[in-house]
Amino acid sequence: MDKYIKCKICEGEVKLINKKCNLIQCRNCEFIFCSTIYSQAEFVTVYDELYNKENAVYSNHSIVEYEMLLNNKRINVGFHRSRLLKKHVLNRKCKSVLEIGSGIGLIGCYIRKKNDSIKYTGVEIDKESFDKSQFLKLNTIHADFTAIDKIEESFDVIMLWEVIEHLQDLKLFLELAYEKINNNGKIILSTPNYNKIYNYPKRKENSIFQDKPPIHLNFFTKENITAIFEINKFVKCKATVKKFPYLEIKSKNFYINFFKSFFYHYHGSTIYFEATKA
Repeated sequence: MDKYIKCKICEGEVKLINKKCNLIQCRNCEFIFCSTIYSQAEFVTVYDELYNKENAVYSNHSIVEYEMLLNNKRINVGFHRSRLLKKHVLNRKCKSVLEIGSGIGLIGCYIRKKNDSIKYTGVEIDKESFDKSQFLKLNTIHADFTAIDKIEESFDVIMLWEVIEHLQDLKLFLELAYEKINNNGKIILSTPNYNKIYNYPKRKENSIFQDKPPIHLNFFTKENITAIFEINKFVKCKATVKKFPYLEIKSKNFYINFFKSFFYHYHGSTIYFEATKA
């Protein structure tokens, strides 16, 4: 397999920080990513197993959420995502939005329900998820993110929800996204927080507490995600880490981490990020 030998964002020198997962970190922008370069066919196989196989890890998205949309039930997108959507999409100013990794169409249906005058476009690599979005009558494209280069129109907002960590050619995505966002338009996203490893002082060596490559390929902190976007000409970058742990009333660690969060000793699991095209 081919490997990255320099930072795929700024071409800075890199150092190995996780041998088991082949993770390297740039000495300049501090970006952390998998050095192995995977093929498109490998990604398609991985996503099919994650979403569509029996007892799939992410079956909640492809089965439970799909049933919810089919039955026209209340759509729950989460507190932090709903805040970003309200601020940047459902603000009476946004006219068009592009979602990368649109899945079965949870966010697309949510936006349509709130304001059906907003032009929504989704891009989804997984065929079964794409088919479900079509059944829900959403404007989606079956492709990887590079398909946005062929879309003629530009957008007020581009969004990715737990997707940017999957994109191997992140530099290309940032360049294409910048071109497709209108002036003063926004990019909004969520992604796992790499620094949550520090919640586990007794962790095993090379533990990352999120999906390993080739599922997750990019690993973000508040600092490096801001640096990455600023290098690629975005401004007004704001990264916020989820303060409190997810509710797990039967878990002892939940109560320990909940207490720690009040004293800023807990590293939240998710980063929520927004940036502007100048």
